[in-house]
Amino acid sequence: MNQQQLKKAIRFADVKCATSGGKLTEKRQQVLEILLKAKKPLSAYELTDQFNKVMDAPILAMSVYRILDFLESVDLVHRLKSENKFMACSHANDGCQHQLSMFLICSSCNKVIEMNDVNDKVKALFEQVEFTGFTPSKSQLEITGLCCQCKPKPPKTN
Repeated sequence: MNQQQLKKAIRFADVKCATSGGKLTEKRQQVLEILLKAKKPLSAYELTDQFNKVMDAPILAMSVYRILDFLESVDLVHRLKSENKFMACSHANDGCQHQLSMFLICSSCNKVIEMNDVNDKVKALFEQVEFTGFTPSKSQLEITGLCCQCKPKPPKTN
């Protein structure tokens, strides 16, 4: 994420927090910036370590967890349940509005891809769930496997 994209994401986050009745404090902003710049999901302890390297006043992991809870509540951050790690929403510039978040998690390099489009099969699944009378809240699907860089290449044939 370049500097211009980062500034746009932070402006959006500030507005999103305000419209949700909260505030993007300096500490919340710093945690969000760390996640936006991260190349992979981070645990609360990894976030705490990175935060303490760049900020003058140290922060405790308990405070980072509270910040993450807030950022997750305003749809700026996702918690990967299978990994117990956090990542910025890939929609950080325009808002996370999807009912189902889908993540592809590489078990080799830990790269995570957030699927942005909900296809017809997922919509049909939610229609079936709602047909039973069950009202789904926000849900997420995590699929673990190998990304295209880590997947073994087929041998070349002559």
